[in-house]
Amino acid sequence: ELELIKRKSAALSPRMGPAVFEDDQFFAAPAALTGVSAVHGASLAPRSAVGKIDARMEEVHSIAISGSGDVLAVGGQSTTVKVFDAETGEGVFSLTGCLKAVNHVEISTDNTMLLAASSDHTARIWKLDTGRHWKSLTGHIGSVMVAKFNHDASRVFTYSQDRTIKVWDTQRGLCIKTLFTVSSCHDFTLLDSSGSRLVTAHVDNAVRVWDTVTGKRLREATLHKEQVMSVWASRAGTRVLTNSYDGTLKLVDADTLEVVTVMSAPGYRPSRNWARASLSPDERYAMAGSIDGRLFVWDISSGDLVRTLDIHKSAVCDALWHPTGLRVYSAEKSRYILILH
Repeated sequence: ELELIKRKSAALSPRMGPAVFEDDQFFAAPAALTGVSAVHGASLAPRSAVGKIDARMEEVHSIAISGSGDVLAVGGQSTTVKVFDAETGEGVFSLTGCLKAVNHVEISTDNTMLLAASSDHTARIWKLDTGRHWKSLTGHIGSVMVAKFNHDASRVFTYSQDRTIKVWDTQRGLCIKTLFTVSSCHDFTLLDSSGSRLVTAHVDNAVRVWDTVTGKRLREATLHKEQVMSVWASRAGTRVLTNSYDGTLKLVDADTLEVVTVMSAPGYRPSRNWARASLSPDERYAMAGSIDGRLFVWDISSGDLVRTLDIHKSAVCDALWHPTGLRVYSAEKSRYILILH
Protein backbone atom coordinates (compact mmCIF):
# COMPACT_ATOMS: atom_id res chain seq x y z
CA GLU A 1 0.00 0.00 0.00
CA LEU A 2 2.84 2.37 0.87
CA GLU A 3 4.50 1.71 -2.50
CA LEU A 4 1.25 2.56 -4.27
CA ILE A 5 0.99 5.83 -2.35
CA LYS A 6 4.57 6.65 -3.28
CA ARG A 7 3.92 6.08 -6.98
CA LYS A 8 0.78 8.20 -6.91
CA SER A 9 2.57 10.99 -5.06
CA ALA A 10 5.45 10.95 -7.54
CA ALA A 11 2.98 11.34 -10.39
CA LEU A 12 1.59 14.49 -8.80
CA SER A 13 4.83 16.50 -9.04
CA PRO A 14 6.53 15.95 -12.40
CA ARG A 15 8.23 19.36 -12.42
CA MET A 16 9.63 19.36 -8.91
CA GLY A 17 10.17 15.64 -8.39
CA PRO A 18 8.43 13.15 -6.10
CA ALA A 19 7.34 13.77 -2.54
CA VAL A 20 9.76 12.81 0.21
CA PHE A 21 9.39 9.65 2.25
CA GLU A 22 12.02 9.03 4.91
CA ASP A 23 12.37 5.58 6.45
CA ASP A 24 9.00 4.66 4.92
CA GLN A 25 7.20 7.09 7.21
CA PHE A 26 4.33 8.58 5.27
CA PHE A 27 2.79 11.92 6.15
CA ALA A 28 -0.87 11.87 5.13
CA ALA A 29 -2.04 14.67 2.87
CA PRO A 30 -3.60 17.51 4.86
CA ALA A 31 -7.36 17.70 5.07
CA ALA A 32 -8.80 19.70 2.21
CA LEU A 33 -9.90 23.26 2.82
CA THR A 34 -12.22 23.20 -0.18
CA GLY A 35 -15.07 25.59 0.35
CA VAL A 36 -13.34 27.30 3.27
CA SER A 37 -12.86 30.93 2.43
CA ALA A 38 -9.44 32.40 3.17
CA VAL A 39 -10.93 34.82 5.68
CA HIS A 40 -9.43 35.55 9.07
CA GLY A 41 -11.41 33.43 11.53
CA ALA A 42 -10.81 31.36 14.62
CA SER A 43 -7.23 30.10 14.45
CA LEU A 44 -6.01 26.77 15.77
CA ALA A 45 -2.84 26.09 17.72
CA PRO A 46 -1.14 23.31 15.72
CA ARG A 47 -0.84 19.86 17.28
CA SER A 48 0.95 17.62 14.79
CA ALA A 49 2.54 17.38 11.35
CA VAL A 50 0.30 16.03 8.60
CA GLY A 51 2.43 16.75 5.54
CA LYS A 52 5.95 17.59 4.42
CA ILE A 53 7.26 19.56 1.44
CA ASP A 54 10.82 19.11 0.21
CA ALA A 55 12.06 22.53 -0.92
CA ARG A 56 15.01 20.85 -2.64
CA MET A 57 17.51 23.49 -1.64
CA GLU A 58 20.50 23.32 0.64
CA GLU A 59 19.09 25.78 3.18
CA VAL A 60 15.70 27.46 3.60
CA HIS A 61 15.60 31.11 4.67
CA SER A 62 12.03 32.29 4.18
CA ILE A 63 8.52 31.16 3.27
CA ALA A 64 5.41 33.10 2.24
CA ILE A 65 1.81 32.09 1.67
CA SER A 66 -0.63 33.91 -0.59
CA GLY A 67 -3.62 35.72 0.85
CA SER A 68 -5.86 33.24 -0.93
CA GLY A 69 -3.99 30.44 0.82
CA ASP A 70 -3.37 28.38 -2.30
CA VAL A 71 0.30 29.18 -3.04
CA LEU A 72 3.41 28.70 -0.89
CA ALA A 73 6.71 30.32 -1.86
CA VAL A 74 10.12 29.26 -0.54
CA GLY A 75 13.44 31.09 -0.73
CA GLY A 76 16.83 30.01 0.52
CA GLN A 77 20.43 29.24 -0.32
CA SER A 78 19.40 28.33 -3.85
CA THR A 79 19.25 31.07 -6.50
CA THR A 80 15.79 29.76 -7.43
CA VAL A 81 12.52 30.63 -5.69
CA LYS A 82 10.28 27.56 -5.42
CA VAL A 83 6.49 27.92 -5.63
CA PHE A 84 4.23 25.11 -4.42
CA ASP A 85 0.54 24.37 -4.32
CA ALA A 86 -0.12 24.96 -0.61
CA GLU A 87 -2.87 22.35 -0.57
CA THR A 88 -1.11 19.41 -2.21
CA GLY A 89 2.59 20.34 -1.93
CA GLU A 90 2.91 19.95 -5.70
CA GLY A 91 5.55 22.12 -7.40
CA VAL A 92 4.09 24.93 -9.54
CA PHE A 93 7.06 27.10 -10.59
CA SER A 94 10.81 27.40 -10.16
CA LEU A 95 11.46 31.13 -10.52
CA THR A 96 14.90 32.01 -11.82
CA GLY A 97 16.83 35.28 -12.11
CA CYS A 98 18.64 35.70 -8.78
CA LEU A 99 22.41 35.34 -8.93
CA LYS A 100 22.92 34.56 -5.24
CA ALA A 101 20.90 33.28 -2.28
CA VAL A 102 17.32 34.39 -1.66
CA ASN A 103 16.90 35.88 1.81
CA HIS A 104 13.21 36.74 1.89
CA VAL A 105 10.07 36.08 -0.17
CA GLU A 106 6.72 37.86 -0.21
CA ILE A 107 3.47 37.51 -2.20
CA SER A 108 1.33 40.54 -3.04
CA THR A 109 -2.09 40.70 -1.35
CA ASP A 110 -3.86 40.33 -4.71
CA ASN A 111 -1.87 37.10 -5.27
CA THR A 112 -0.52 38.25 -8.65
CA MET A 113 3.15 38.93 -7.88
CA LEU A 114 6.03 37.37 -5.96
CA LEU A 115 8.87 39.46 -4.54
CA ALA A 116 12.29 38.16 -3.50
CA ALA A 117 15.24 39.79 -1.73
CA SER A 118 18.62 38.44 -2.79
CA SER A 119 22.25 38.54 -1.70
CA ASP A 120 23.09 39.76 -5.21
CA HIS A 121 22.07 43.29 -4.03
CA THR A 122 18.77 43.11 -5.92
CA ALA A 123 15.07 42.55 -5.29
CA ARG A 124 13.07 40.90 -8.07
CA ILE A 125 9.40 40.58 -8.95
CA TRP A 126 7.74 37.75 -10.88
CA LYS A 127 4.19 37.44 -12.19
CA LEU A 128 2.53 34.47 -10.55
CA ASP A 129 0.11 33.71 -13.38
CA THR A 130 2.96 32.95 -15.78
CA GLY A 131 6.02 32.53 -13.55
CA ARG A 132 7.85 35.12 -15.65
CA HIS A 133 10.32 37.63 -14.25
CA TRP A 134 8.87 41.16 -14.43
CA LYS A 135 11.10 43.68 -12.58
CA SER A 136 14.56 43.94 -11.04
CA LEU A 137 15.01 46.61 -8.36
CA THR A 138 18.67 47.61 -8.32
CA GLY A 139 20.43 50.30 -6.31
CA HIS A 140 21.56 48.72 -3.04
CA ILE A 141 25.28 48.12 -2.51
CA GLY A 142 24.83 45.20 -0.10
CA SER A 143 22.80 42.04 0.20
CA VAL A 144 19.05 42.72 0.23
CA MET A 145 17.73 40.94 3.31
CA VAL A 146 14.02 41.83 3.35
CA ALA A 147 11.57 42.98 0.67
CA LYS A 148 7.85 43.70 1.11
CA PHE A 149 4.90 45.06 -0.84
CA ASN A 150 2.46 47.58 0.56
CA HIS A 151 -1.21 46.56 0.46
CA ASP A 152 -1.97 47.46 -3.16
CA ALA A 153 1.57 46.57 -4.33
CA SER A 154 2.10 50.08 -5.69
CA ARG A 155 5.24 50.30 -3.54
CA VAL A 156 8.04 47.91 -2.62
CA PHE A 157 10.18 48.37 0.49
CA THR A 158 13.63 46.78 0.75
CA TYR A 159 16.27 46.58 3.46
CA SER A 160 19.92 45.90 2.64
CA GLN A 161 23.10 45.23 4.58
CA ASP A 162 24.19 48.66 3.29
CA ARG A 163 22.01 49.88 6.21
CA THR A 164 19.40 51.54 4.04
CA ILE A 165 15.71 51.00 3.42
CA LYS A 166 14.61 51.92 -0.07
CA VAL A 167 11.08 52.71 -1.19
CA TRP A 168 10.33 51.76 -4.81
CA ASP A 169 7.64 52.67 -7.31
CA THR A 170 6.62 49.17 -8.33
CA GLN A 171 5.32 49.97 -11.79
CA ARG A 172 8.33 52.03 -12.82
CA GLY A 173 10.90 50.02 -10.87
CA LEU A 174 12.47 53.24 -9.54
CA CYS A 175 13.69 54.10 -6.05
CA ILE A 176 11.76 57.11 -4.74
CA LYS A 177 13.12 57.33 -1.18
CA THR A 178 16.10 56.09 0.83
CA LEU A 179 16.14 55.85 4.63
CA PHE A 180 19.34 55.39 6.64
CA THR A 181 18.66 52.98 9.50
CA VAL A 182 21.39 54.00 12.01
CA SER A 183 22.32 50.40 12.78
CA SER A 184 22.00 47.05 11.03
CA CYS A 185 18.58 45.40 10.89
CA HIS A 186 17.22 41.87 10.72
CA ASP A 187 13.67 42.70 9.67
CA PHE A 188 10.98 45.34 9.23
CA THR A 189 7.18 45.44 9.08
CA LEU A 190 4.69 47.95 7.67
CA LEU A 191 2.22 49.62 10.02
CA ASP A 192 -0.37 50.74 7.48
CA SER A 193 -1.67 49.75 4.06
CA SER A 194 0.26 52.42 2.17
CA GLY A 195 3.55 51.76 3.96
CA SER A 196 3.87 55.34 5.20
CA ARG A 197 5.13 54.01 8.55
CA LEU A 198 7.27 50.98 9.30
CA VAL A 199 9.10 49.39 12.22
CA THR A 200 12.63 48.03 12.04
CA ALA A 201 14.25 45.27 14.16
CA HIS A 202 17.88 46.03 15.02
CA VAL A 203 21.05 44.24 16.09
CA ASP A 204 21.56 46.91 18.79
CA ASN A 205 18.52 45.43 20.65
CA ALA A 206 16.22 48.29 19.60
CA VAL A 207 13.14 48.76 17.45
CA ARG A 208 12.59 52.00 15.54
CA VAL A 209 9.53 53.52 13.88
CA TRP A 210 9.98 55.45 10.63
CA ASP A 211 7.99 57.80 8.43
CA THR A 212 8.79 56.56 4.93
CA VAL A 213 7.44 59.71 3.26
CA THR A 214 9.75 62.14 5.07
CA GLY A 215 12.45 59.59 5.92
CA LYS A 216 12.40 60.68 9.56
CA ARG A 217 12.74 58.42 12.56
CA LEU A 218 9.63 58.88 14.71
CA ARG A 219 10.53 56.94 17.84
CA GLU A 220 12.70 54.14 19.16
CA ALA A 221 13.02 51.90 22.18
CA THR A 222 15.46 49.28 23.44
CA LEU A 223 13.04 46.48 24.27
CA HIS A 224 15.35 43.47 24.50
CA LYS A 225 18.67 42.44 26.04
CA GLU A 226 19.94 41.03 22.74
CA GLN A 227 19.35 41.44 19.00
CA VAL A 228 15.79 41.80 17.72
CA MET A 229 15.41 39.11 15.07
CA SER A 230 11.96 39.90 13.66
CA VAL A 231 8.96 42.21 13.86
CA TRP A 232 5.37 41.43 12.83
CA ALA A 233 2.56 44.03 12.78
CA SER A 234 -1.05 43.35 13.68
CA ARG A 235 -3.55 43.87 10.85
CA ALA A 236 -4.61 47.26 12.22
CA GLY A 237 -0.99 48.28 12.71
CA THR A 238 -1.60 49.13 16.37
CA ARG A 239 0.62 46.42 17.84
CA VAL A 240 3.92 44.81 16.90
CA LEU A 241 5.26 41.37 17.83
CA THR A 242 9.02 41.34 18.41
CA ASN A 243 11.25 38.28 18.60
CA SER A 244 14.70 38.50 20.16
CA TYR A 245 17.80 36.39 20.49
CA ASP A 246 17.40 36.85 24.25
CA GLY A 247 14.66 34.19 24.08
CA THR A 248 11.64 36.47 24.52
CA LEU A 249 8.81 37.65 22.30
CA LYS A 250 7.08 40.91 23.18
CA LEU A 251 3.78 42.38 22.05
CA VAL A 252 4.30 46.13 21.83
CA ASP A 253 2.01 49.13 21.35
CA ALA A 254 3.04 50.58 17.98
CA ASP A 255 2.36 54.21 19.01
CA THR A 256 4.15 54.25 22.35
CA LEU A 257 6.47 51.21 22.03
CA GLU A 258 5.32 50.17 25.49
CA VAL A 259 5.33 46.42 26.15
CA VAL A 260 1.87 44.85 26.44
CA THR A 261 2.77 41.15 26.81
CA VAL A 262 6.01 39.22 27.31
CA MET A 263 6.31 35.62 26.08
CA SER A 264 9.06 33.11 26.79
CA ALA A 265 9.54 29.39 27.39
CA PRO A 266 12.21 27.08 28.83
CA GLY A 267 14.60 26.15 26.03
CA TYR A 268 13.30 28.69 23.53
CA ARG A 269 16.17 30.27 21.61
CA PRO A 270 15.81 31.52 18.02
CA SER A 271 18.41 31.06 15.33
CA ARG A 272 20.66 34.11 15.01
CA ASN A 273 20.31 34.57 11.26
CA TRP A 274 16.80 33.43 10.32
CA ALA A 275 14.09 33.52 12.97
CA ARG A 276 10.69 35.03 12.23
CA ALA A 277 7.84 35.02 14.73
CA SER A 278 4.25 35.46 13.50
CA LEU A 279 0.72 36.16 14.72
CA SER A 280 -2.26 33.96 13.92
CA PRO A 281 -4.90 35.43 11.58
CA ASP A 282 -7.26 36.10 14.50
CA GLU A 283 -4.31 37.51 16.50
CA ARG A 284 -4.96 35.15 19.38
CA TYR A 285 -1.64 33.29 19.18
CA ALA A 286 2.02 34.04 18.56
CA MET A 287 4.34 31.40 17.10
CA ALA A 288 8.10 31.06 16.73
CA GLY A 289 10.61 28.32 16.10
CA SER A 290 13.76 27.54 18.06
CA ILE A 291 17.31 26.73 17.06
CA ASP A 292 16.82 23.17 18.38
CA GLY A 293 13.92 22.45 15.99
CA ARG A 294 11.02 22.99 18.38
CA LEU A 295 8.00 25.12 17.53
CA PHE A 296 6.41 27.23 20.29
CA VAL A 297 2.91 28.73 20.43
CA TRP A 298 1.78 31.34 22.99
CA ASP A 299 -1.47 33.04 23.94
CA ILE A 300 -0.77 36.73 23.30
CA SER A 301 -3.31 37.99 25.86
CA SER A 302 -1.87 36.14 28.82
CA GLY A 303 1.63 35.40 27.54
CA ASP A 304 1.13 31.75 28.52
CA LEU A 305 2.78 28.98 26.52
CA VAL A 306 0.04 27.03 24.77
CA ARG A 307 2.04 24.30 23.05
CA THR A 308 5.52 23.07 22.22
CA LEU A 309 6.06 20.77 19.23
CA ASP A 310 9.34 18.88 18.87
CA ILE A 311 9.00 18.18 15.16
CA HIS A 312 11.99 19.52 13.22
CA LYS A 313 15.48 18.12 12.74
CA SER A 314 17.19 21.52 12.44
CA ALA A 315 16.62 25.16 13.39
CA VAL A 316 13.20 26.59 12.54
CA CYS A 317 13.63 29.69 10.39
CA ASP A 318 10.03 30.61 9.60
CA ALA A 319 6.50 29.56 10.55
CA LEU A 320 3.21 30.95 9.25
CA TRP A 321 -0.49 30.27 9.63
CA HIS A 322 -2.64 29.58 6.60
CA PRO A 323 -4.99 32.60 6.12
CA THR A 324 -7.90 30.51 7.44
CA GLY A 325 -5.97 29.84 10.64
CA LEU A 326 -6.65 26.12 10.25
CA ARG A 327 -3.14 24.96 9.41
CA VAL A 328 0.47 26.06 9.83
CA TYR A 329 3.53 25.90 7.56
CA SER A 330 6.76 25.56 9.51
CA ALA A 331 10.14 25.71 7.75
CA GLU A 332 13.40 24.29 9.01
CA LYS A 333 16.73 25.49 7.66
CA SER A 334 17.65 22.09 6.29
CA ARG A 335 15.29 21.95 3.34
CA TYR A 336 11.87 20.87 4.64
CA ILE A 337 8.57 22.64 5.30
CA LEU A 338 6.10 20.81 7.54
CA ILE A 339 2.34 21.22 7.23
CA LEU A 340 0.69 21.19 10.65
CA HIS A 341 -2.87 20.88 11.93
